[in-house]
Parts: sequence; C-alpha cells; structure tokens
Amino acid sequence: MTNSNNTKDTQLFVGIDVGSTTTKIVAIDPEKHEILLSNYKRHNAAQAQSLQNALTFLESNFPNARIRLALTGSGAKHLAEALGCCYIQEVVANSIALQKEYADVGTAIELGGQDAKMIFFRRDPATQTLNVADMRMNGSCAGGTGAFIDEIASILKVPVEEFNELASQGSCIYDISGRCGVYAKTDIQPLLNQGISRQDLALSSFHAIAKQTIGGLAQGLDIQKPVVFEGGPLTFNPTLVNVFAERLGLTPEETLRPSHPEIMIAYGAALSLDGMFAGNSSWYAPKHYLELLDNPKLRAHLQASADGPRFFESEEEHRAFNERHQLPEFTPYVPKKGETVHAYLGIDSGSTTTKFVLMDEDENILDSFYAPNEGDPLTIAKTALLTIHDRYEKSGACLDIIAAGTTGYGELLFSKAFSTECHVVETVAHARAADKYIKDATFILDIGGQDMKAIWIDNGIITNIVVNEACSSGCGSFLENFASSLHIPVEEIADAAFSSDHPASLGSRCTVFMNSSIVTEQRNGKQSADIMAGLCRSIIENVFTKVIRISNLDSLGDKIVVQGGTFRNDAVLRALEQYTGREVIRAPYPGIMGAIGAALITKERFEQNHPAKTFIGIDSVADFSYTQEANAPCPFCANHCKRTIVRFSNGNSWVTNNRCERGEILGDPKDASVRQQLADAKKSREQTPNLFKLRQELLFKDYPYPKAAKERDITIGLPRVLSYWETMPFWTTFWRALGFKIQLSDLSTRKIYEDGLSAVTSDTVCFPAKLVHGHLRNLVKKGVDRIFMPSITTVTSENTESTSESMCAIVKGYPIVIRNSDNPEKRWHIPFDAPLFHWYRSEDRNCQLTGYMEKTFGISPAETMQAIAAADDAEKQFHDEMHRAGKAVLDEVTANGSYAVVLASRPYQNDALVNHDLPEMFTSLGIPVLTADSLEEADHVDLSMSRLDIVNNYHARMLSTAILAARNPHLEYVQIVSFGCGHDAYLSDEIIRLMKEISGKTPLVLKLDESDIQGPLRIRVRSFTETVSMNHAVHPKLDIHPLEDPYPVKFAKEDRRKKIVLVPNTSHAFCRIMSAAMRGQHIQAEPLEIGREEAILLGKQYVHNDICFPCQIVIGEALAALKSGKYDGKEVAIGMGKYIGDCRLTHYSALLRKALDDAGFHDVPILTNDDVDYHNMHPGFRMSLGSAIRLAFALPVIDVLEELLRKIRPYEKVAGSANRAFEEGMDAVVEGLELHGISGLKKGFKKAIDLMNQVKYDRTNRRPRVLIVGEYLLNFHPGANHDIEDYLEHNGFEIIEAHMTDVIQKSYFYLDAQIKEYKLKKPLDKKIWFSTVDKVFDMAHNMTDAIAKKHPLYTPACRMPDLVKASDPIIHHTFDAGEGVLIPGEILHHAKDGCRSFVILQPFGCLPNHVVGRGISKRLKEMYPDAQILPLDYDPDVSFANIENRLQMLIMNAKSGNIKDKN
Repeated sequence: MTNSNNTKDTQLFVGIDVGSTTTKIVAIDPEKHEILLSNYKRHNAAQAQSLQNALTFLESNFPNARIRLALTGSGAKHLAEALGCCYIQEVVANSIALQKEYADVGTAIELGGQDAKMIFFRRDPATQTLNVADMRMNGSCAGGTGAFIDEIASILKVPVEEFNELASQGSCIYDISGRCGVYAKTDIQPLLNQGISRQDLALSSFHAIAKQTIGGLAQGLDIQKPVVFEGGPLTFNPTLVNVFAERLGLTPEETLRPSHPEIMIAYGAALSLDGMFAGNSSWYAPKHYLELLDNPKLRAHLQASADGPRFFESEEEHRAFNERHQLPEFTPYVPKKGETVHAYLGIDSGSTTTKFVLMDEDENILDSFYAPNEGDPLTIAKTALLTIHDRYEKSGACLDIIAAGTTGYGELLFSKAFSTECHVVETVAHARAADKYIKDATFILDIGGQDMKAIWIDNGIITNIVVNEACSSGCGSFLENFASSLHIPVEEIADAAFSSDHPASLGSRCTVFMNSSIVTEQRNGKQSADIMAGLCRSIIENVFTKVIRISNLDSLGDKIVVQGGTFRNDAVLRALEQYTGREVIRAPYPGIMGAIGAALITKERFEQNHPAKTFIGIDSVADFSYTQEANAPCPFCANHCKRTIVRFSNGNSWVTNNRCERGEILGDPKDASVRQQLADAKKSREQTPNLFKLRQELLFKDYPYPKAAKERDITIGLPRVLSYWETMPFWTTFWRALGFKIQLSDLSTRKIYEDGLSAVTSDTVCFPAKLVHGHLRNLVKKGVDRIFMPSITTVTSENTESTSESMCAIVKGYPIVIRNSDNPEKRWHIPFDAPLFHWYRSEDRNCQLTGYMEKTFGISPAETMQAIAAADDAEKQFHDEMHRAGKAVLDEVTANGSYAVVLASRPYQNDALVNHDLPEMFTSLGIPVLTADSLEEADHVDLSMSRLDIVNNYHARMLSTAILAARNPHLEYVQIVSFGCGHDAYLSDEIIRLMKEISGKTPLVLKLDESDIQGPLRIRVRSFTETVSMNHAVHPKLDIHPLEDPYPVKFAKEDRRKKIVLVPNTSHAFCRIMSAAMRGQHIQAEPLEIGREEAILLGKQYVHNDICFPCQIVIGEALAALKSGKYDGKEVAIGMGKYIGDCRLTHYSALLRKALDDAGFHDVPILTNDDVDYHNMHPGFRMSLGSAIRLAFALPVIDVLEELLRKIRPYEKVAGSANRAFEEGMDAVVEGLELHGISGLKKGFKKAIDLMNQVKYDRTNRRPRVLIVGEYLLNFHPGANHDIEDYLEHNGFEIIEAHMTDVIQKSYFYLDAQIKEYKLKKPLDKKIWFSTVDKVFDMAHNMTDAIAKKHPLYTPACRMPDLVKASDPIIHHTFDAGEGVLIPGEILHHAKDGCRSFVILQPFGCLPNHVVGRGISKRLKEMYPDAQILPLDYDPDVSFANIENRLQMLIMNAKSGNIKDKN
C-alpha cells in the first residue's frame, strides 16, 4: 500500500518492524490512524540496511514528511538505541494494534520467521474494556515458525511460495515433530523415502506447527475464542490457519484474519506513538535517520562482535593440512572387451543420500556412486546401476555380481527390493570399512546427512557405539541448510570458512536454536563466510557436548578416524582437529565407507558360508519395478498404524510405519491363512519373554479383596500415568475393598496425548508428564464421579540405602500442577482428589491414609486398615510374580548360554507409547527383556561404592540392576531416559562408570520423547546387539573387578593448613560468608570470582550436557580457577555445597569429581557442608554446629544489605555510591564473622547499616518493581543470569529478590512442619534438631531486625511461617521440590504489596521448576489477573538477545500501563 502524491509537508507516525527474517513499515495519519503507506520485504539478515531501505522508500513516497518513529521486532532494539527513536517490544505492539482493530478478541496467535507469540485478552469486568491478560513467546526454539516452514519446504523440494497449495491437497496426517525443523526432518526423510506424498507431508507439517504452538506457547492457559491469526506464515498459508481452527474447534466466525496481518506489529508500533510514547520523541525528516544510519561510527558500533580463532595461522599450516588429508584420486575401472568382471555390490541407503560400491575379489574398488535420494532412493539406485550396466555392455564386457549387501536407513528396503544376500546394520559396516584402511583405529566418528555415529574400537573389536538421538543437529543437513540460506554452494563451504578472518562464535546449539545466534552475528556485521566458519565449528562442538558427551579426549585413543559425507568438507575436519588438539585421519573414501563396509562384510560372509545367490542380477535391474501404497491402515489392532506397503517386482514386499510385527502381515483379517499367519506371529512373539508386557498385564489385572462393608455408588477414576505404573494393584484393590467402583483411563495413544496437549504448562517437561492431561480427559469422557491422584512425596526405601526415600519431583508434583492449571473440578465439575502424603514409613502411610478417608468419605479407620491390608497383599503379589518371572528368564539364559537385556526404566516408561515399543525390538531379535524391578536380588545390592547419594528408589533399581548386569555374563543393560529428565543424565553417567569399572561392559542409553523415532531406535538397538555379540565372541568369560572407593582423594586433617579451598559462587555475598565461616574452622577458604564466559564454557565441556546450568557454571568456576595458573604449585581443594534430597545439588560433588578427573585434576579433593559425609570425602573436615549457627545468623544480614542496595541504587544521587557502600559493608560483615563469630558479625553489620545510611538518594518518583524468583543460583549469580538485575534496573525497574535465608531455612522448615503436622514417626534427635534450626533462624532475624531498623528503607523480612500461609492453597508448605513453596509464597507476598511484574528464572530441564514455577503460573494469574509472570529458561548456550526480547515484553507492559505497580 503506497501513496506517492504527497508533496506538501506531512506529519506521520511511522512504525517499522525489523523481524528475524523480514522488515515491515507502516505510516499512519497521526489523528485518524489510517494507514497511508506500508511495505513488507525479506532482509536476508542485513537488518540495518533493510531499515535504511524502508526509510528511503518512505522518503520517496513522502518527500517532505516529518515523522515520529518507533521501531519494533527482534532486531530493532539496538537500532532504536542508536537512532534515538522509540522502541516497543513486538508482542506489546501487536496487542496495541489488535485492541485498535477488534472490539472482541480472546486470543491472538502470531507466527514470524523465527518467533511465535500468543496474546491472551480479558475484558475488565468493571469497565468492559479489552485488556491484555498475558503474553507468551517462544524461547530459543524456532519450532513452528516461518523458518520451520522454509526448512520443510527445502526437504520437500518445493518453493516456499507453493507450500500452502501443496498442503491444501493433503489428506492424510502423519506424526511429525513440530519442536524444530531438525526433529521434523528426522521424521519426514524416511516417510519421503517410503513414497509418502509431498502433499500429505506438507499438511502434516502444518499440523506439527499447530501442535507445537498450542502446546509450547499456551502452557496451560486457555485459548479463548475468537482467535486472531497474524504474521507472515499465517498470512501466506491459509491452510495453516484452517489447521489451527480445526485443532482449536473454531467456527469461521471465531477465526479472525486481519486484512493485513503481516504488518499488524508495525501498525501497533506506529499507534504506540499516540499512546505510551505520546510526546516522547521529536519530529524529524526521514533524512535525519538516514544520515545517522550512514554514519560509519554508528555502523561500527552496531557491528561489535567477538571473533573465533582462524582455521590456520599461516599459509604453510594450511598447505600442511591439505597434504596430510589429500584424498586418493579415484578412476572407475574400465573393463576390457570380452572380460567378465566379478564383483561384490555394497549399497548404503542413507537418510539423505544413496551410495554404492563395486568391489572386486581382491577388495579393490571398481566403481562407486553417491547421490541425493530426491525422495525416491530405489529409483536413484536403479538408474545408477543401469548406467554401470550399460557402460559394461558398451565395452563388450560382462559384470557379474557375486553377492550384494545393504546397510543404512534403507537397509531392509533395499535388501527386499533387490533380494540381496546380506544386510548389515550401518554402524558395523562403517567400522569394518575403517578397519580395512586404517589398522589399529581406536575411535571412528562418522557424520552423515542426518545421523552421526561414534564407534570405539579395541584391537579391531567394537567396544561401544553411540548414535545421535532423534535430533540430527550437527549433521550434514545442518550445514547444507545454512549454506543454502547464506547462498553458498555445498562444495564451496570449506573455502568460504577458510577465507574468514573473523569467524563467528556460535556455540553448540541445535539448528533452530542456532538461528537466533546467527541473526545476532549477522546483525553484528559478520559476513556469510564468517558464519559458515562458525557453523563448521558448531558441528564439532555439538558432537562432543550433545552426542558423545566426552570431556576427557584421552578416551578416544591414539588413532581417530573420521568418515561420512560431512567429512568431505575440509573445514569440519579442521574444526575437529582444533577442538581435539590433535591430528586425525580422514578415511580415504569418506562418503562411501558404509557401502564399502557392506561390500566387505558381504564378501566375508559369502566366502565363509557359500549361500545360494539371491541378488536379482545386474541384467534384471532394468525390469525392476515397485508399487507403493501409502496410508494403508493395519487392521489387526486398535492402533491402526498408517502403514506404507511397498511391493516389488521380485515378489517381495516391505512394510513400514507399523509399530509391531503384525503390521507386516498383508491380507484380510477374515481370511483363514491371514489368521494363521497372525497366530504364528503371536506364537513366535511369545516364545521370547517380554517382562514389560507381563508387567503391564500384572499391573492392571484384578486382585482379590474382601467384600466391602458397604457398596458405594461412586466411580473413582485412576489415570494410567506416572506412579500408577508402580502402584495400580494397591490402589485398585484399596478402593474396591471399600466398595467403590474403579475406572481406569485407556492405554496411551497419540490421540490421548494430543487431546491434552494445550493444557501442558511446560513444553520441556518429560513426555510421561505431558500424557497426564490427555488421560484426565479420557476419564472425563468415561463419566467418572471423582478422579484420584495423590501427591506422595516420600516412600520407604526398598534397598540398602536409607536415604532412598524421595519421589521424583514430577511424579510427586504433577497432581499439584493439575490442581493449579488443569483442574477437572473447575473444568468439568468432577472432584479432583490430590491429597498430599509423606510416607516415610508404613506407619506414616497408615495414619495419613486412614485420616484422609475418614475426613473425605467418613470411612472408619478400621475399615480403611482392612482395605490397606488387602491392597498391600495385591502389591506384594504383583512384585512376587515379577520376581518369579525374572528368575525364570535368568535361569533360562544361564542354562542355554545366551543373554537377556535388563531394560532399566522408571515405572511409567513401561507405557508402550512412552517407550516406543522398545522391548519388542529386542524380543524380535530373540533377546528376552527384563524390567528393573524383576530381579529380586536388586534390593540387596550394596550401593555404597556409587559416587551418587541414593535418594530415589527408581534410581536405586537402575543402579542395582546395572551392577548385577555388569557382574553377570548372561545380562546386558539398556537404560531408557526421557528427554528433559535432568536426573537421568547424572544417573546414566554413573551407570556407565560402574559397569566399566566392574567388568568393562558398556550399557546402551536411549533418550526418548514424544517424537516417533522407530527407525533410529532400531539402528541403535541392532548396533548394540552386534557389539554385544562381538564382545561375547572375543571375551567369552567376564573379568570381574570389585568396585573401589569412588572418592579416593580425601581432604585429610593435615590439609586444613596445607590446602587452599576454592569456594564457587551461588551469590557472591553467600560465597564470602561461607568462606568466612570455613576460615573460622581454620580452613584456608577463598571465595572465587563470579564466573562468566570461561566458566560456562568449561562447565559445558566437563559436565554432562543434560545436567542443569547451575551445576555447570559452579563446576566451571572451579575449573577456570584451576586452569588460570594462579594456583600452580599450590595445594588446592574445592568446597562444594550439598544437601540430600531430590535436587541435583545432592550430586554436585559426584559431578565435580568426574569433571576434575577428566580435566586432569585427579589430586584435588572435595569438601562439602555435609556433616554426615557418607562417602568419606573429607575426613579432615566437618562443618561444626558453631559454623552452621554463624551462617544462619549471617544469612539475614546479607539479605538485608542486598535489599537495601536494590532499594537505593536506582535512586542514588551519586552514581556508584550504593555499590561502594555495599561492598565496604560486606567487607566489615565478613571480617567480623571470620574473626569474632556472631559478635563480630553484629559489629560489622552495624557498620554496614551506617554506610548504607550515608548514601544519598531520592525516591520521590518511584519505579515499578519486579520480583525475580526461581532457582536460587540463577537468581543470585549475575554470570549465569546474564546480569538480569542490572538490565532490568537500567530499563526502569526497582528490583526485588527472593531471600537466600529462606532458601536455606526451607529445607529444615518443611521437615519440621511435616513432623509436627503429619505426626511423622521420626527419631527424637531429628525432631529436636529441625525444631531448633527454626528457632535459630528466628533469633537471627531478631538480631537483624534490631540493627537494620536504623535504616529508613528497611522493612522486616516476611518470615517463613507467614510467607507460606497465603500460598498453601497453591503449594502446601510441607511439599519440598526445588524452591518449593518459596516461588508462590514470594510472588503472593509481593503481589499483595502491589508488585505486578514477576520473572521466574529456571534452568532448562529443572524438574522441580516444572511444578513450582511454570506449573503454578496459571493459578497465580487467576488470583492477580493484572500481573505479568515471565518464566525464563537458561542453559549454557542461551543467547542474551533472546532473553532480552522476552524481558522487553515485560518492560513495555510496565511502560504501557498494562502492568501497574501499586506501590
């Protein structure tokens, strides 16, 4: 829309939206707000230039205009600051435009190039005006955005402009991950290779986007109708809008599409100049801004960015690299006339390419082929084979294929198609090929189009294989896609990277997370070559931090071999050498090694076994044909898998997309022969024991119970989720024995999952938790009267460790999430019974359960006890039968000399939808499957030699069975891990360590989520079983070693004087008082500086990537200090915080020990504040009672000083004076505490208060306040949280922080409250101790109050008992997980005081924060509808640009008046 007939002076409000991929401009009339000009263009990452172009376009249409300018969008803030114009965050701008355009709107969904947002509106009941209730935008992930569509379009080889038309023709929907383009690619590529239509895949991609947006952004908030759809992807893809409408149940009237949705945000920015920015900026001609943008200094300022190292320091180094890695020239063999050439054919059907080789009988390569699949690998292969056949025919020669073998993703497809003699799993094929050309290889890294394989080899035998999980980040397609977007041909990637003098530092992020980093770097002036150089390095960082997860590179051995198509790229090869610091060997034929391996293995097997020839023959290839039938529903069970059936001209057929072997049977179920095939398949299936299947049958069968005294006409609904996969026999029997009817939800299906997706409050919570919402809806449909889902925080230890009593934070906390965000009582008027229980002992259980039943249902304790007895019998019968079955399997494999697999998992991973039918993958290979709870002796395994403190029965089972498997030649071990489960990450590391130390066995660890990844899973399973077979053949007898002390280096008594103890930070103030308290015990404690980039880098390198960010930065700080050189030649130890519970803090010392060992600091001991010191790490130190009391008194002191600092600093008259007074005051406090204990602390605190009183300030014009809560290290550690306090303060807020005192006291307070309120059976000394601690903290507060009241800004702290009262209906004060009750307690306390802005900081994958952070946001919003609650996830790679954009949403809402602080 343009207007070029304006010659007189014109005043305009101009909004420009500089987005992640496009720039939009809107000019409006300042009075009527009519749009006079608009434009929309892609900027190809040249954001400053695109702004210049937009202003030039404006000037050409309105040459004499005077404008006021507002910028918005993800790339706009730094530009607005540089130009001195207004900046408005895009979600806020969008809300302004929508309020202007629509009288009635419930929700707005806006998709951009890499951003997705949702705005929730509410009508003010008093004024009836339409206000913004909440805003959400995606985090680092670009799943479900325009970039996602671009990526899928590139896979489907369709211009993005034609994608909508393609999708509109689709009819069948396949399950595709919408989390990101990389996962989607992993789903789509095999479907494409199977012949699924592009139309169906395009439509399925739209459904994936809708699922991702609804599930990822709504986070439990209800999407109210009508719904507005905006942004480029929704403008240009009306089919996508239709998909959203279908999934949300919208009528056409409830589906609102603005006339120009692509410019709504720019329009809102323009409107803001007459609202929140009225009078905030001057009128200028466009030329004013254009001249500023032309200023070289401004351009240089906009483009400040750090550089990574160059690939080569000199031409000589580059030349040496080229010579070292020169690939052999290959010329295909030219046959002679009349010659018969005998050859073996090896075919590697990869995810994105098809490769084959012809190999003669002397193992020389005669010919090879490498080409993209183009979605039709069979035809590609047929054409290539015919080309070779024709060449031989023209030469008058004959080509005789002795035998053929296949490998790769399409191994079985090609084997059936061409009737090959051999097929082999790809990992084994790659290892065999490497062994041919590089003898004594110790490690092979193979990176293909969408997969990577890491293979460890010892004397030619594979000892371990790691394959990437569902994510193909860091593979060839990752690089190719970015090269395409940067307009660099694939073959020129290395040259471009090597030409860069300023390589970008992009980190080890996955593809879509990388987008924001790339946009930032491009905005900072990085050129395409610089970005390409950074991407080549990122691939290698991804490999080591996200796939192999190796920090000690010595474990790779002396001879590292690389292969796979990606390593044809010299820049990736060089990046690997620079990362590892050593030269590596590139296989001579990197792209075709899989095919070479297939040919070699085929030759060996053919020569050894002399099987009959089956290959169709090169002469018959011309007649080869096939037909594909997509979306052929399997009729044999309720899943109705959408099979693809491929029938070949040789009479074979191949079936895929089926979840079980029944799907491979073709025909009518009524046909007798088909029924016989089914019966035979069932019989074959049942010949191999599958205890997962048995366990499910036993869990849900009916057990005997006594006749109830009274039949109650009430149906209790029990969802088949979480802890019920362990306790269902108990609960079904319990309720029936009391006369209630029982209704279970159905077994999990994709539909059940998707039905509840919109109610999921955290998109990163584990899949088993996400399923809960769908199961509740399933029970509602079944008409239950009540739903029962108790929150049981603790259970009796079932093993040798007394501390093994905590329940998983998600399991115990999810009933709380449901009650606060998805309550069946509120939604469907069905009571949701979620009592909170603490069952340390059976006596505690009996007391609490009888009390609950009497209070809720009026049932006498005697009757309840009778039901408990029957329920206990049922549960015991369940476990006894599992133990009997486990013993039978173990006896059988021992007798016949075979092996069984212990498939170790949490109980709820028994759900077939969660485990993706993994047990059947083993049983189909004839390998029996045991569960972790089927080996009775597991409960008696000594776990004292584990580095971990065992706090959870699930963990104990997995560790115990790992030890049993390591010691038993007839057991192998596989662990299932859920994506997002941070606890399983350290558990996996410990399982690997224990098994290696005992017998050298290597477990298989499989990470699963809701993505259907049957193909990659099968490859990993078969690779594992092949490795096991090889190891059994070479090492028929296990060499078993006893476990040694996991902490051999001790902090002894004499170390007190000798060793400097380095203390990492939570907050720096806390670190200082902790060090002072330790020095009071004659420990030479030294607080470390706040860690930043280097600490994060080292933490990421030496700590498992799935471990929480706080752990990584704390350990990174310690490693940075040790590597700094400052302590060279000195004896040092590391002081580490610890408590025993369900937080990963429990295991920081175990993770630190591993990191120290891997980094070469074997001799550095660890000491902790744990006075029990179960592992005897520090016999020379126990934190004394006196030190603990001194710390308790110091905690409120640092809280007060930090609170005063935050109240004064924004209003100080002399810049920096508040910080100086605070630091001087802290010096006095620390010195007094160290030298004179509590009396010295008091004296120092008085001096600190006097110093703070001397700071001059003016608080006349109060700022809006923002409360920062969440995981406590992220709250208080500026290096971890990207200096969020400074940022928010700089942007006009006054900061409130949670108190460190509460964080520490909470662990004692909740136990004291449990004992008193639940009348727990605890030893007397424990009861006295917990009660005393509370009194000590009270005394500390009293001392603090008496001194601090001398400052006029001091407000006495709200003490723990008072803080938790208001939040009890949300989270009860006796519930402990993460920060527990503190998050709602602090928010409600400050909301009552008028604060309306809240930020919850949480580490990515922090389980408790799924419950106590995101899980309660909806309930808090219901209580305070005008509050904005912003959860922010942090990980080592999170970009500040992304954090800043989301914080700006909060800042703008405060400025706009959407959030009004009532101070």
